[in-house]
Amino acid sequence: MEARSRSAEELRRAELVEIIVETEAQTGVSGINVAGGGKEGIFVRELREDSPAAKSLSLQEGDQLLSARVFFENFKYEDALRLLQCAEPYKVSFCLKRTVPTGDLALRPGTVAGYEIKGPRAKVAKLVRVLSPVPALDGPSDPVSAS
Repeated sequence: MEARSRSAEELRRAELVEIIVETEAQTGVSGINVAGGGKEGIFVRELREDSPAAKSLSLQEGDQLLSARVFFENFKYEDALRLLQCAEPYKVSFCLKRTVPTGDLALRPGTVAGYEIKGPRAKVAKLVRVLSPVPALDGPSDPVSAS
């Protein structure tokens, strides 16, 4: 408890504090000029005052961009392909919706979703939440076909 109080006291007396800010999802990121790159990181160098980014994304000059989340709803195939190809050399994570047999889920009280996907730990993604049951398909269950 003392260490926690001491760090809270130090934080209160500090002149500057680094915080992590997550903006709301919005369309339109035009009006941002960035600088940096590599190990230095990417920073907002300039923000055009009347731009969509300045109005809706709460960005400030000097902010370091840690990650960008792009939502794929109503996305064109060509745009998704181009985006994923450009991201190839970088660290990427995905938020996925997947249909699985109920037998592949294990009840885990205390977890965010209350469930966990069964399987080898190294190959299993973190389950965020269970949406809803899916009606059984007639015939072979192949919801995704490869082209």
